[in-house]
Amino acid sequence: MMNVSLQSNHTINEEPAEKQPGKGRYFLAFYLSILLVLTVYQDFPLVNVIGEIGRSPIILLLPLFVFCEIAMLAKNKRFMVVSKLQKYLFAFIVYLTFVTLGYILVQFLQGSYNFWSESLLGKGIKVLIYFALILLYIRHMQLVFTKIKSFKLLYASFFAVLSLLLVIMIVELVTLPNAFTALHSGSNPYWRVRLLTSESSTTGTIVVAYSSVLVYLSPYLKRFAMILSNIYVAGFFLFYLSVTGSKGFLIVCLLTLIVTMIKFMDFRKKRNFIVLIGVILAMYMFIVYFSAGLISSFNNDIENYTSSYTRMGTIIIAIMTVFHHPLGVGTGAYLMYFDNYLNDSISFMSRFYYNIFGISQINAGELLQYTGTAKNLGVKSGFFQWFMFGGIFSLVFFYLLAKNLIAKVKSSIILFLALIFMLFSLLFVALEIKYEIWMLFAFISSFLGKKEIKHSNMSGVSE
Repeated sequence: MMNVSLQSNHTINEEPAEKQPGKGRYFLAFYLSILLVLTVYQDFPLVNVIGEIGRSPIILLLPLFVFCEIAMLAKNKRFMVVSKLQKYLFAFIVYLTFVTLGYILVQFLQGSYNFWSESLLGKGIKVLIYFALILLYIRHMQLVFTKIKSFKLLYASFFAVLSLLLVIMIVELVTLPNAFTALHSGSNPYWRVRLLTSESSTTGTIVVAYSSVLVYLSPYLKRFAMILSNIYVAGFFLFYLSVTGSKGFLIVCLLTLIVTMIKFMDFRKKRNFIVLIGVILAMYMFIVYFSAGLISSFNNDIENYTSSYTRMGTIIIAIMTVFHHPLGVGTGAYLMYFDNYLNDSISFMSRFYYNIFGISQINAGELLQYTGTAKNLGVKSGFFQWFMFGGIFSLVFFYLLAKNLIAKVKSSIILFLALIFMLFSLLFVALEIKYEIWMLFAFISSFLGKKEIKHSNMSGVSE
C-alpha cells in the first residue's frame, strides 16, 4: 500500500514515469469533475417534485453510491471504514435513529401521528436519509480521491470546476436579475450572485472549499505554473469578495482572520510572523472596505426586514428544546417541539431587542409563518439544527469532528484557513445539502489523515 501525507511546502515537479496517469485515471478525473459540479448545484428543480432533498442532484447518485458499497463489500468481504470522519458520522446517525424512534413512539402514545400534513415517522425517515446520503457521499468521494492516484489530475479536476464557477459568476453579473433562471427551482428575479445555489448566503463555502483545495494542490505543478495558479485563485476569490452580497460570508471571513491571527502569534518562526502580517493587513482592508456597508446592512435588516429575527428565533427554539430535552428530540418529533417553543422564542427576542437596541416591536412575520405548517420547518443554522436533533451528543460529535480535522491541517496554512471558515459557517448555513463542506472534510481526511490512511485498506495516493 502506498500512502502519502500532503505538505503545504512540498513541491513535486514531475511524477515518475511508471506512475504517470493511465486512461482509467483520466476517466476518474473526468468523473470527479462531474461530481464536483453536482456538488455545487444546490437549487436543482427536482426540489419542486420531491421536496428539499431534491434541491441537490446528489440524490440521483444514491443508487450509484449504494452499488459501489455493495461492490466493495463483495470484494473485501467486510464493511470498509477508512477515516474517523466516517466513524463519527456513522455513530451520530445510529444515535439519531434511536432518539428519533423513541420520541416518535412517545408522540404516538399520546395520540399524535402527524404534524399538520406531515407524518412524524415519514419526516423522521426522510431527514435520516439526508444523513445517510452525506455518509455515502463522503465515502464515495474519498474512494474517488484515492483511486485517481495523481495529484496533477486532482488539480485538473478542481481547476476545471473553479473555472466553470468563474464563468457562471461573470454571466450572472451580466444577466442579473434573471441569470440562469432555467437552472433554478424558481423563476423569480434574484439580484445577488448565487452561482448554482438558491441564495447568495450559501455560495461562500463553495468558493472557499474549491479555492483552498486548488491552492493546496498547486505545489505539485511546476514552479511557474504554481505561481500562475495561485494568482488565478486569488483573483477569483477577490472577485467574488467584491461582488457578493452575503453578510454572513463577510462575518465568517473576519472571524477566520481573527482565529488565524491568534494561532500565529508565536513570532519565533519566521513563517508565523509573515502570516500574521498578512492577516493583519487583510483585517485592515476588511475594516476599511466592508465594515461600513456591513453595519449599514445590519441596521437596515433589523429595522425593516425579518431575516435576523427569523435566524435568531429558530436558534432560540433549538436551545429551548435541548434545555428541556438534553438528548435531543430526533428528526421526526422535532416538528412538534419547534411549534411548541415558537411563541416563547418570539417573546424572548422581543425583550432582547428592546433591552439591547431599544426596539419596542420586532418584525416576526416570517417566523410566525411557521405556525400551522410543516413545510421547510427547521433551524436557520446547520449546527443548531443538528443540536436540536441530537442534543448533547451532537456537541460531542462536532467537538470530535473539529478536533480531528484541526489536528490534520496543522501542516497546511491554506487548509487551516478553509477549515476554520467552514466550522464558523456551520452557524449560518444548513448542512443537509452543503456537500462542498463534506467534500472538504473528506479531502482533509483522505490526504492529511496520515495515521488513519496507514491503518485503512484503501489505496493511498502516489506522487
